[in-house]
Amino acid sequence: MSDHYEVLNVERTATTAEIKSAYRRLVRQVHPDQGGNAALFRLVQEAWTTLGDPAKRAAYDRTLDSRTSTPTYEEPTYTQQPEPEPEPEPDPFTWTQTQTSSQPQAPAPPPLAGGIEVRPPFGRWKVPALVSWVVWSLVILGVFLSSGIHDTWDIVLAVGIVGMIVFAMPPHWSRRIPLRGVIKAFGILIGIAFLVVLFPSSKSGITPLERVAIIGLLVGLVVVRVLTGRWSNVHKLDRAIDATAAYDFNLWGRPGEPLVDDGRTAWLAPADVLRHRRTARLLDSVVNALPASKLVHGARIGDVAVSHLLLNGHRVALISSVVGPPGHYALDVYGALQLNGVPLDSPVGGLEAAVAAWRRRLDPVEVRGFLIVHPPVDGQGGITAALESEAAITCLPAQTAASQLQAWLQPEGLLLDRLTLYDILHRAPYA
Repeated sequence: MSDHYEVLNVERTATTAEIKSAYRRLVRQVHPDQGGNAALFRLVQEAWTTLGDPAKRAAYDRTLDSRTSTPTYEEPTYTQQPEPEPEPEPDPFTWTQTQTSSQPQAPAPPPLAGGIEVRPPFGRWKVPALVSWVVWSLVILGVFLSSGIHDTWDIVLAVGIVGMIVFAMPPHWSRRIPLRGVIKAFGILIGIAFLVVLFPSSKSGITPLERVAIIGLLVGLVVVRVLTGRWSNVHKLDRAIDATAAYDFNLWGRPGEPLVDDGRTAWLAPADVLRHRRTARLLDSVVNALPASKLVHGARIGDVAVSHLLLNGHRVALISSVVGPPGHYALDVYGALQLNGVPLDSPVGGLEAAVAAWRRRLDPVEVRGFLIVHPPVDGQGGITAALESEAAITCLPAQTAASQLQAWLQPEGLLLDRLTLYDILHRAPYA
């Protein structure tokens, strides 16, 4: 039985107007005459019929409350074992225990508090780049002006020095200058001319002091260009992952949609979109507990997409999900999903490919895959899963997935690696 609130993608606290707005928006998308899904259209109609009537909605809410508080499933027979001897409390970070409904669940670690540590810091190379460029520019201009302008060659030399200054300028500044390519090229030619006159065969007749000055200016040009180039590269990172994205923003993309819409990622069926939304709501609590964590829906590396990606520090969790009946879920030795020992169709294969691709891409960042198993109805229990400490993919029941993910990510603390986040959002999709 589907949850009417979930079908309409609204909270239980939503007003009638909000529910009506959500219904109108969805019914246009899923109507069979518009190429939508007939089954989902019936679910949307049924949800509106129930939630649009205050009396029916109140009765339905009471049914949800009773369903959540009184589970109707029976304990699977394979978990009925003799009373075991008391064991030490398991460490939530080891992932070595087999989780069953007969075992107590380790509580989630308390939410982290404090300031987020951002690496690399903002504005790296800015001060040395600007200081070196200004000082070098003033020196070369001073040397030229002190000799004065006497003929056409001096005018050509002046234009060339301006070209050298533009060449040494931070690239993200010089991009705004018209004809910058021509100006830079002329500056490089003048630099080469300075280099040529240093050779004894040139018979330039320059004094030893002038020779030292030219060498110093050319070496300074190279040093300044390296520093300004480094600052320009960091400036690109500062703009893409700015202070707002680092400290206040924790979510990119929408559940069930590709992060980069370039036609290379197949769109999901409406029923799968609803499942992704369920998983996204579950992951919200993890993000709220870990202020430095970043959640990316529809992350992609090349043509390999993953439903959800959670980054915290130097750990990345790749997350996919399925909906299944109560029972014991596990991955066999070949990585296939099983329910009570019976193989099931699942997205494990795609998740394994994503884990392998991201591990190669983000090395030495630790990457693991997690498959969350949702019950048919939110709040329903009876789903258990075996947790393996070394496996690339781990099965998690929905009712404990948030706490287990938080436990695995939390050791990284309040650290944000901006280079990793930049790669995930802006570079990996086009790998």
